[in-house]
Amino acid sequence: MTRRTAKLAVRVAAADSLEASRSDSTGSRSLVLRQAALDRLKAHHQAPLALVQGPAGFGKTTLLRQYSDYRAARGDQIAWMRMDAQSADPAQFLRLLCDAADGFDERVRQRKARLDPRPPTIQDFNRALGRLRGGGLIVVDNFEQAFTADLEGVFMQVVRVLPEGVQLCIGSRVLPSDRLVSLRMREQMVVIDESELRFGINECSEFFREVPGLTPADIADIHRRTDGWPAALQCFRLCIRRGREHRSLAYAGKGMTQDLISYLATDVFEHLSPELQATLFALCVPEKLNGELVGFVAGTGDGQAVLDEIERAGLFLGHADLEGSWYRFHNLFRQFLLTRMRQETAPAELRRRQRQIADWYAGHGCREEAIQHCIDAGDPEQAAELLETVIDRLIAQERLGLIERYADELPPEMLLRHPNLANAAIIAYGFRRAFDKANRLIDARARQLQAQPDARAQAVHDYARLFVLAAEDRIEELGHSAEQAWRHLSELDGSQLAITYNARGVWLVGRSQFEEARTLLLKARPLLDREGSLFGQAYQEAIYAMSLLAEGRITDAMRGLSAALRHTEQEASGSVTAGSVLAVYLADGYYEQNKLADAQVLLNDYGQLAEQQAIVDPLATMLLTSARIAYERGDRAQAEDVLERALYLGYQHDFARLVTYAKAERTRQATLSGDLDLAERRLRELSPADHDADDDALLFHAGETEARSVTVARYLVHVGRSGEARSMLQAQIRRAKAQRRRRRELKLTVMLALAQNAEGRHNCARRSLLEALELGAPREFVRSFLDEGPMLIQLLKETHRGFDQLPKLGHQDVLLAYLNYLLAEAGEVVGAVPEVLQASGDAAIAPQLFESLTDKERNLLRYVSLGLSNKDLAERLSVSTNTVKWHLRNIFEKLQISNRVQAIAVARHLGLIE
Repeated sequence: MTRRTAKLAVRVAAADSLEASRSDSTGSRSLVLRQAALDRLKAHHQAPLALVQGPAGFGKTTLLRQYSDYRAARGDQIAWMRMDAQSADPAQFLRLLCDAADGFDERVRQRKARLDPRPPTIQDFNRALGRLRGGGLIVVDNFEQAFTADLEGVFMQVVRVLPEGVQLCIGSRVLPSDRLVSLRMREQMVVIDESELRFGINECSEFFREVPGLTPADIADIHRRTDGWPAALQCFRLCIRRGREHRSLAYAGKGMTQDLISYLATDVFEHLSPELQATLFALCVPEKLNGELVGFVAGTGDGQAVLDEIERAGLFLGHADLEGSWYRFHNLFRQFLLTRMRQETAPAELRRRQRQIADWYAGHGCREEAIQHCIDAGDPEQAAELLETVIDRLIAQERLGLIERYADELPPEMLLRHPNLANAAIIAYGFRRAFDKANRLIDARARQLQAQPDARAQAVHDYARLFVLAAEDRIEELGHSAEQAWRHLSELDGSQLAITYNARGVWLVGRSQFEEARTLLLKARPLLDREGSLFGQAYQEAIYAMSLLAEGRITDAMRGLSAALRHTEQEASGSVTAGSVLAVYLADGYYEQNKLADAQVLLNDYGQLAEQQAIVDPLATMLLTSARIAYERGDRAQAEDVLERALYLGYQHDFARLVTYAKAERTRQATLSGDLDLAERRLRELSPADHDADDDALLFHAGETEARSVTVARYLVHVGRSGEARSMLQAQIRRAKAQRRRRRELKLTVMLALAQNAEGRHNCARRSLLEALELGAPREFVRSFLDEGPMLIQLLKETHRGFDQLPKLGHQDVLLAYLNYLLAEAGEVVGAVPEVLQASGDAAIAPQLFESLTDKERNLLRYVSLGLSNKDLAERLSVSTNTVKWHLRNIFEKLQISNRVQAIAVARHLGLIE
C-alpha cells in the first residue's frame, strides 16, 4: 500500500464515520469529561494508591488520562506505563516503574536496558522517586495483563515505600491483590469501580451531542440498552452515523453483550474502504505502534499521519504513553481485528506479516520484542538465535516466567541446538516448579551429551540440573551432583562454580557438617561478588545463616541475614526471588525473639514470592512461621488456613518434607489447644518414615525443632505418658549434642524439662530448664520456651521462686536475668524493685541515684540488661574481666543493690532501659 493510498483510505473512513467538516479540535471534544469519577480521584489525591477497576471497554484509560492532565496542571510530575505480558516478571515490572519515574521514552528505555542489564530494585525505585520535584503521579495501565502471584509481593512493597505526595494509580480489569482490601479499609486506597465508570444519562447525552436526529428519549433508550458501557456507546455512535438503516443493527438483541460488541464492530468494519481494512489488518499485528513502525508496515513514509487520521476517525486507537509517540488499539477492537484477519488471510501471509514486524523490531535493537513475532512467524530458529543474545540478561533479571514461556513455544530440538537456552530453560522450569518439563529436557540433554561426550558441557549441564534438584528437594542427589559438577569447572566459571559450592553447602548443613559447609560457602562468596551474582549471593548467605542457626548462633545469623537483605535490596532484584529467602529466615529469627510485628512485616512483603519460587526449606519456614504467629495471636482459623495451604503445596509438588512439617505443626497446635483426640488423629497421619531420629536423616532449619521427635514428645507429655517422652528425648539430646545442633538441643531440653516436671521429678525438671537457658543466648531464644504454653510458664515461675535453693551455676546472674526476661515476655510480673526504691516515696531519689553513675557505668548497666556475661562485657568494652567486675561492684554500691537482677530492675525504674 502506498503512502497516498493509506492516507486516503483513512480519510474516506473518517468521512463515512464522522461529519466531513469535523476538525481536530471538534474530535477532541468527543471525549466526555468523567466529572464524577474525576472528582473522587481529586478528593483522594493524597491516598498512596488509586485503583480504577472495570471490565474491558469501560474507559479506564480515558479516566486515567483525564486525571493525569489534572495533576499535571497542578504542577505534579506524571509517569505512565502500560503493562503487557512481558512485564509479568517482577524485575521487568520494577524496571518499567523506574524508567517511568525517570521519564524515559521507549527508545531510551531500550537503550538503557541494553547498557545496564542489572536487575532493578525497590531501592532503585526509591531513588527514582527521590528525583521527583514536588508531587508525583505514577500511572500503571492495563495492569491485569502482567499481574501474577510472582508480582504480588513486589507490588505490595512498591505501595509500602511510596513517599508522601506520590500516588500510584492502577488501571485494571480485576482487583490485583486481596491484600489491597486492607489498604482500602485503612483509607489508604481509593477505588473507582465499574459502577462509577458507566456513563450516566447526562454523560451519555454529552457523548451523543453531535449526532444529528437523536432525541432525549432516543438517548435514554440507548443508555438503558447499553447500561452506560462506554465501548458499546461508541459502537452505537459509529453505527448510527451511517444512517437509519444501520441504527436498527445497533438496537438488535437485548442488552449489550460481548457478542453484540463483536457484531457492532463487524458492522463498523464492513463499511470501511477495502484499503483501510487492509491497513487495520496490518497494524493490529504488533501490540503497540509508532509512526515509524506504521510507515514500515503500511508502506508509507508518513506513518504518523496515518495514526492521526485513524484516531480522529474514532476507530478505537489511543495513546499508549505520555509522550504520544506510541499508540494501541483498544483490546476489544484489536482482538476483533486479529480474529477477522486470521479468518480472511492465508497462513503464509500471516507468517509473512509476523516476520515483517520481527524484522523491524530486530533492526531497531528491540530483539526481545522480536522474539515472539519470530515464533508466530513460524521461524523458531531465528527466535532461538535472538533469544540466545538476551538469555543471560533475562536470567540475571530473574525473568524466569518469560523464559519458561519462550521455552514452551520453541521445539525441544531447537533448545537442544542451543545448549545455553536449554540450560536456561532447565533453570526456569526448576524454580517455577515445572518439574515434568525440566526433567524431560534434562533427560534429552543427557542423551545428547552421551552421544557427543564433552566434559565441560556436561559440567555446565550438571550445574543447571542443580537448580531442579534443589527445587524438588532432592538434597542427597544435590550434594553428590554438585561435587561431580565442580570437578570440571574452574574459578574462571565464576558463579557457576559458586552455585555448585552453594548446593554442596546445603547438603553439608543437612548432615550437620557446619564447618565444612561454611568453608565452601566462603569460597563461593568472592566468585559471586566478582560477577555481581546477587541471586547466588542471597542463597549463599541464607545457607550460611542456616548453619549458624543450627548451632544456636542466632545473633550472628540475624546480623548476616539483615546485612545481606539490605545489600540485596540495594544492589539487585532482592525484592524478587532470592531476597525472599533471606527475609524468610530473618522473619523466623524475629519470631524466635518474640518480635512478632517485625516478623509479620517481612512475611507480608516477601511471603508470596517465597511461596512461588523458593526451595522447600525457606518455603516451609515461611508457612510455619506465619501459622505460628496466627496461632499465637489467637487466630486459629488463619493458622489452619496457612497449614492447609502448606499441605496443598506439598501434595501439588510432591514435597514430602513440607507435608511432614505441616502435619507436625497441625498436631502441635491441636496438642497445645488441649484437643488431644484431634492431636492423636493428626499424629497418626505422620508416617513412620517421617522421622528425624535416624542417624542418617538430613536435618534442616524448618523442621529440626519440631518434626517429628518434638511433636511426639509433646503429645506424650500432654496425655500423661511422660516417661516414654523422657526416654525418647534423652536419646535425641545425646544425638543433637554430638551433631553440635545447639538449637535443636535447646528445644529437646525444654521438652525434657516438661516431661520430668510432669513425672513429679521437679528438681530434675528445674535443672533441665536451667541447662536449656544456658544453651540459649539471652533475649534471643524466647519462643522456643514460650511456645510450650502454660505448662512451661508454670515451670519458669516455679524455677524462679526456688532459684536461690538451686545448686550454684556459672553465670548465675545471667541465668536469673534470662529467666526474668522470659517471664516478662510471657506477661508475668517478676523481679522486685530493690527496697531503696520501694521504701522511699521521695521522687528525688531517682535522679540522685541516676546522677551518681558515670557515663561508663550507665553504658555498662545497659549492657548488663541484655544479659551479657562478664566475659562478653569485657569483649564488648575492650577491657579485662576484672575491670568489669570492679565497675559492677561500684554500680551495686551506688544503687544500694546486691546483684544483676536488681540492677536491671533499677535501670528499668530509672528509665535507662525499656
